[in-house]
Amino acid sequence: MATAAALVLTGLAVGAGVSAAAGTPVDKTLAFTCPFPLIGNQTLQVRIRATMSTPDTVGGDLVTTDFSATATVPPTATQGLALVGAKTIEGTAQAGVTLNEAGTPLDITIPGLVIPSTPVPDSGAFDTVASGPVPTATITKAGTTTVSVGGFSTTLTPKKADGTPTGLGTFTSDCTLNPGQDAQLISFQTKDGPPPTTTPPTTTTTTTTPPPTTTTTTTTTTTTTKPTTTTTAPPGTITYSYSIKGSSEIKRLHTDVAIRGGITAKLDLGTSRYTADLTLNPTSARFAIFGFIPVTTKIAFEPQGQTTGAVANGALDARSELAVKMPLISVFGLPISRSAACGTSKPSVVTMTSGPGFDVLKGGTLSGSYALAPLRGCGLFTPFISALATGPGNTIDLTLKAS
Repeated sequence: MATAAALVLTGLAVGAGVSAAAGTPVDKTLAFTCPFPLIGNQTLQVRIRATMSTPDTVGGDLVTTDFSATATVPPTATQGLALVGAKTIEGTAQAGVTLNEAGTPLDITIPGLVIPSTPVPDSGAFDTVASGPVPTATITKAGTTTVSVGGFSTTLTPKKADGTPTGLGTFTSDCTLNPGQDAQLISFQTKDGPPPTTTPPTTTTTTTTPPPTTTTTTTTTTTTTKPTTTTTAPPGTITYSYSIKGSSEIKRLHTDVAIRGGITAKLDLGTSRYTADLTLNPTSARFAIFGFIPVTTKIAFEPQGQTTGAVANGALDARSELAVKMPLISVFGLPISRSAACGTSKPSVVTMTSGPGFDVLKGGTLSGSYALAPLRGCGLFTPFISALATGPGNTIDLTLKAS
């Protein structure tokens, strides 16, 4: 989108129900890494606030009240939402916590947390809040009990101003707690409680006259419940445009060729794959034959069909087919070929990849390689020129900037 993009929030807590006594306030902010469509992993700060009432003895309940979890959505994710026309975002979440009783950990999933409809600004960070009922935890062991935060998952639906879903549809993001943080919310001690009071059973003797024998016919009715169906809005497409600046090294000629141009990509939000129209400006190169004979040539990289590729986990790959043309070649400033047909006998397949930090909302760098096929159409000097340029191992390095 990105991503792009999309956002996260959840609630993390244990306990619910009737508060026993004045509890301990909890206020902690933790960082999570959350994957989003198109824009890859994003870091979210989530502030967890609640009041936790703890029991003194085994058999008592751990109760949480006044719970809220506020997630700060980063500016990059806001850009992605704005790009797809999102004006609000809403959804649900489920969270994981670990209840550790006297050294025995128990992982608990808390479902049903609600993310109400929240306005999405045009830019910058914004906050969303999650809340919902959570289960009571009955403490069964004496000793030290702790409650710690785990990961969480959100299912979110960005919506347009008219209330309809955006091209992102409804998506799920599974978030993990960043390492090196103190995830503990509370720690408390419990001791063994008094033994339960035992009441001896009461024995009652009853004399019953057996009833007359009867025949009963039973009719059984079977009720079929139709399963609930969750519908996700179909994904759409987003168009991105970038300017291109970079260079290509033609290995056999020992020269770098400047590259300028642009690309417009249409990204399928459902598959994260794209098709793009690539335009590269005519350029030129200078090199020397035998180390001292100066040669200049005009060069054109002409796309053959569309560029294709995918965006995944913040990285991008691309595949293009380019016909390489040399419409003017000069030695010592004198033209030896003026043929518009002079060029490679078949297109070069150029494959490129980005590093993991590629940002579809801003751009990034790509690098790759390609081979040059033998030349043709260059007149009497075709064999000589072809021998100079043909071969594999040519490299290309580009910087894409959103335009």
